Amino acid sequence: MKAKIAFGLLLILAATLVHAQSVPVFIEEAELEGTEIWPFGLNQLDIERGQKVELRLELFAYADARDVEIRAYVSGYEYSSSDDVSVRAGPYDFDENTTYVRKLTFTLPDDVDLDDYKLRVVIADRNSFSQEYNYDLQINAPRHAMKITDVTFNPGSTVKAGQSLLGRVRLENKGQRDQEDVRVTMSIPGLDLSATQYIEEVENGDEQEETEEFFLRIPRCAEPGVYDVRVEASYNKNHDKVSGAGKITVLENEDCREPEPVVVVQQNVTQPVTQEQPQASGLRTALEVILLVLVALLIVVGLVIGFTRMKEE
Repeated sequence: MKAKIAFGLLLILAATLVHAQSVPVFIEEAELEGTEIWPFGLNQLDIERGQKVELRLELFAYADARDVEIRAYVSGYEYSSSDDVSVRAGPYDFDENTTYVRKLTFTLPDDVDLDDYKLRVVIADRNSFSQEYNYDLQINAPRHAMKITDVTFNPGSTVKAGQSLLGRVRLENKGQRDQEDVRVTMSIPGLDLSATQYIEEVENGDEQEETEEFFLRIPRCAEPGVYDVRVEASYNKNHDKVSGAGKITVLENEDCREPEPVVVVQQNVTQPVTQEQPQASGLRTALEVILLVLVALLIVVGLVIGFTRMKEE
């Protein structure tokens, strides 16, 4: 019995020493998304996953403190090794008898299991004992929520103009309610193309469903280039929508190429004295006429002389 009492006294003394050597800063008030939360299980806050949340801390320093860091995190997330739910702030310097307000923002992934968790807030400096506060959370899902998890193309994200592009869309229900008659549209605005499919039902509980194949025929002579592909899913009787986007590359169709123009080169042969040729031709013609007239005159003169001699004889 004496040993138990002595051990209890040692624990009390150790706790007192630890408190005396801990960081001289404590949380006076904490709010998560505007709602006050209390440590030690005094209340539990219900909060929806898949959103960014703000933690507001009101801190009081009862002594000077230097290089103080604050870390808030949620343990138990399945994929915390690659994407943990946590946020860090600091280091800060605090002055004695002063109240400070610090805001930390972190995201609750949309694939966190629906369960009860602890939001742990740790205050620590370089060599003092840290202080830890635990707040109870209940992580829930929104009433209606859908997510586009995958968009695939066949034969791929590169297609030749004139060919067909086939696509599929996978959806996941992240809400509390089943979703019926989900309308999914895939479109390429730059080519004025659009197609629609319906998924009969996507059950809640993170269940997934995939559309049938979308059929989009690329115009035969579409301009080659990169085009945006838009995907939109309407659910909850078309009251809610979720959208996604992708890109495809359209290659040129060789049959639509314009024929190259044929350039005909004409070679001009320069002939000397091109302007004098008409003049020479006209002069030659005139000389020929004069020559013919002279010959005719000679013939006439000769005939006259001949007739004259014949008469004299």
